[in-house]
Amino acid sequence: MMVTTPPEFTLHKIEFPKRPQVIFVLGGPGSGKGTQCSRILNGGYGFRHLSAGDLLREERHRPNSTVGDLINDYIKEGKIVPYEITITLLQRKMVTLMTEEGVERFLIDGFPREMEQA
Repeated sequence: MMVTTPPEFTLHKIEFPKRPQVIFVLGGPGSGKGTQCSRILNGGYGFRHLSAGDLLREERHRPNSTVGDLINDYIKEGKIVPYEITITLLQRKMVTLMTEEGVERFLIDGFPREMEQA
């Protein structure tokens, strides 16, 4: 499948209000990522959990999304959504949480999925 990523999902430097602290939770299915995330989130460290999968699902159902159909096509075909889209969604969510709620620490799970994305 040859696709063109819309310009707003092309990677570019993003300005964060402050430098966020980010922990990527990596591991295969059933490896305990969810358990470890729960422990960190419940430990009073001030982290916010961001799931790449949840953000992709939200975007594909968002009215007027420029990439919703593209995300659906990738998921239907069992392929990994282009990393430019996932990174852009993660960045946007982080900036929103930082500016609106003052969140500075993030646990990200479900990304990267492949070495190419790391």
